[in-house]
Amino acid sequence: MISRLFPKLSTQPLQLIRLGIAGATLLALGIAWYDLLQSVEQNEYDTRARVRAQALLQSRVAAETVQATLDRFDFVLRTARASAGDRLAIETLREQVLAAAMPSDLILQLFRIDAAGYLSYSSLGEAPRNFLGDRAYFTRLASDAGDSLVISPPVLGRLTGKWSLQIARAVRRNGQFDGVVSLAVSPDAWTAQLARFESAPHDTLTLVDATGHVLLRTLDPGAHYGKQAPQQREYITRPDLREGDYVAHATVDGILRQYGWTRLPSGLVMMSGIALDDALAPMRAQNAWALERGAMFSLLFMLVIGALLVALRRYERVVHDLASHEAHLRGVLDNMAEGIMIIDTENRIVDINPAFSAITGFGIDELRGQHISTLPAGRAGGCSLAELLGPAELHHQRGDFDGRRRDGEAYTGHAMISAVLDAENHVTHRVALISDVTELRRRDGEIWQRANFDRLTGLPNRSLINDRLESMVHHAKRQHAEVVVLFIDLDRFKPVNDSFGHDIGDLLLQQVAKRLQRLFRDEDTVARLGGDEFVVAMPAQAGSTAVGPTAAKVVDALSQPFEVEGHTLRIACSVGVARFPADGENAERLLSAADHAMYRAKNTGRARWSA
Repeated sequence: MISRLFPKLSTQPLQLIRLGIAGATLLALGIAWYDLLQSVEQNEYDTRARVRAQALLQSRVAAETVQATLDRFDFVLRTARASAGDRLAIETLREQVLAAAMPSDLILQLFRIDAAGYLSYSSLGEAPRNFLGDRAYFTRLASDAGDSLVISPPVLGRLTGKWSLQIARAVRRNGQFDGVVSLAVSPDAWTAQLARFESAPHDTLTLVDATGHVLLRTLDPGAHYGKQAPQQREYITRPDLREGDYVAHATVDGILRQYGWTRLPSGLVMMSGIALDDALAPMRAQNAWALERGAMFSLLFMLVIGALLVALRRYERVVHDLASHEAHLRGVLDNMAEGIMIIDTENRIVDINPAFSAITGFGIDELRGQHISTLPAGRAGGCSLAELLGPAELHHQRGDFDGRRRDGEAYTGHAMISAVLDAENHVTHRVALISDVTELRRRDGEIWQRANFDRLTGLPNRSLINDRLESMVHHAKRQHAEVVVLFIDLDRFKPVNDSFGHDIGDLLLQQVAKRLQRLFRDEDTVARLGGDEFVVAMPAQAGSTAVGPTAAKVVDALSQPFEVEGHTLRIACSVGVARFPADGENAERLLSAADHAMYRAKNTGRARWSA
């Protein structure tokens, strides 16, 4: 919308101004100011719309993540309930399933309450007789004839002494209520998982139940335990709605936020709150700047045109940057479903969860009782899931595998496999946590490239040279060899930037990188630390004396003229030399020693090297 509005400011009004007619100039100024004010208003409207869309998108992604976690909790509860009368089974099978499927810091305890309301079992160990029949989730499940999953607001545990969310299901025997099996979940640990979705310091993610009670909040969670949202909120009054948005001041901190909310299949509501002042600040600053410039340059005819053109270019860049940021955010907010598969000692499938079916395309009726080899392998020569599982005697494995979905599509999966042991430490079952990592593995290669190589020159960056230098040092220690580090700082590079511009300076840096690479062997590493600083790391034989000629060769090579875009450029360099083990025992000390040596060379007249 902004790009369609701005061209109006550079057509008829500006043409009238260029004609130099005083009356037409006044009219053009009036039209220009009218369009500018309309643009400011539209810019704020569009930015608010983007913030609203971002809040909704973030609430959807976070809701999917929370629902996936709830599904895993429910899977554990159903597994625990299935053998609720067998205390030994509770202490073995279900705790092993729990340990295999859940992060250790997320679950505080698994416990069971008998029909009379007293604690009968806790994964924390033996506990004194404790009456929990007054808990809201217990009374609700005791009076509910259905099979509901109940999530309670945070409560202070009588055994753990910690705040926890209770996620519970009723246990029934012969159709009669026989107690409750429940998970005590740490809201702090769960909140930490959600915190990765935040993008600004005052943004927040909040999980509430259907009545508005706060379950999780990423920002200042302790102050919100026990709080309830205003009852006029649409997600409370309109349970038929699946998502929505609104703008409101937060009760605790008073910050005005744009909220987007999504209702989970479990009935909970995930809200994403983006602080409007923070989100709108760049846009408002740009609008204020445009108005100030317009008022100042309206006094002079020619400067009015110049100011409007500058504003146009800057506004176009801002819109482009905002669009790029939004596209990047959508790419980052990508979640991955995880499946659970239970197999017996003969590698036959006992059970799977819906997420596993979503990944593979196979349903439980097709797989129950089948050998794991029923699942088709992926590409030829790759590791299949059956091969990764191996024999039943293997207790813990993890790794990637190549699979093929029911429709024939190949995919890459990641499996974490743990054994379930009985009282005699024999394997009874194994649990595999399956993730579809096809796209993740492809992106990992791209991310690694960006994180470890300089974008301008293509050379390794500071992070990668540190890793390679540490590897060279470890190898040299084992082989009783040496490592040589050259710290290279370009002389007279700043005048090139000042005289010819940064584009020429960048091209010069690229030629310097290529010239340095031609001087050294494949086993040597040439890196750019940043600016005009380069580092070379070289393995060497103990007692080698060739370091001086090598450093002199670098000084001589970089002192030769460079031809860049028709300009003949002359620079030089100062080189500092450090050697392992004489000058340092690790990468950090070697780089520091070489840096100091470089400054000694520079202080003696530049275009020199020093050890």
